[in-house]
Order: sequence, then C-alpha cells, then structure tokens
Amino acid sequence: MAVVNAYIVHAYVWEKERKKKMPHYSFLTTLHRQLIQETESSFTEAGTSTDPTAVVREKPIAIQDDHSLVQTTDTRLNNGVHRLRQRQCKVCSYYKPADKKREGTSTFYCAKCSEGKKGQVTLCNKVRGHQANEGMTCAQIWHILWQNGLFAPKASHIRDRSLAKP
Repeated sequence: MAVVNAYIVHAYVWEKERKKKMPHYSFLTTLHRQLIQETESSFTEAGTSTDPTAVVREKPIAIQDDHSLVQTTDTRLNNGVHRLRQRQCKVCSYYKPADKKREGTSTFYCAKCSEGKKGQVTLCNKVRGHQANEGMTCAQIWHILWQNGLFAPKASHIRDRSLAKP
C-alpha cells in the first residue's frame, strides 16, 4: 500500500510541476533500485532536509492571549447521555467542498471574538490541511491570517447565527 501511495504522490507532484511523470513500471524499478542501495547507516544517520519548504515548525504559531479557545458548556441529550454540543467551525465551513454537507465540527469557541456577535465563533484546534494554509489550525487561520475574522473571505455558507434560547 505504501508503494501505491508513493506513486500517487509522485504523479501528483509531477502533474503539479507540469512535467511528464514516470510510468508506473519505471517508477517501481527506480524505487526498488534505490531501496536496495540503502545501507544500515542510512537508517541510523540523522539527515537534514535541503528543501526549506519541507521544514516543519518546531513551535506552533501562538495566537493572542485574550483570544484563547474555550470549550462550550452547552450539552445535548443523546440516548440518555449528556454530550457537549458540537457546532460548525467557521474556517472549515469556508474551505468545505461544495458537494459536501459538513466539514469540521468543534466544541471550542473564541470567547473574545464571540463578544458582540449573535452566536459563538466556533473554531477547531486541529490541523485540517487546508491547501492554502498547510500546517495551521483553524484557530490560527481565523486569528492570524484573517485577523480575528475581520478579513474572513465572504462565502455564502458562513452565517452569523444566534444561539437557541434554552
């Protein structure tokens, strides 16, 4: 399965660079040749990446102190069990594909951004892999790139809804 995934990634990268990809057989023979040439020392040596885009951030990007995520206290009854209510993440709602109903749900919201709004600004604290913002959580995208929602892209499926009265 890993070899098939490697070829899929290879084809994607070469297609993105608009170059002709290797046929599957050629890719497999090249991969096998490279794997056979590996030695024990190549697995124990710590190598460094030469590609600066491949560097993973060691520290996560911090958001402002007053803009921290708070877990909601709203609950719902599900088969006799009280569960925390999950709402749609604002960032995931923007990035969701048009043919999908839901994307990311979360039980966290930003209390500071929710002040003066009709409802809570729900944000997930997971790295979702949105193409334009690889490696950032939805909370970081909302607070840093979109500057607390001031520069959030306008989309038809982001709504400012009020909370239901208990």
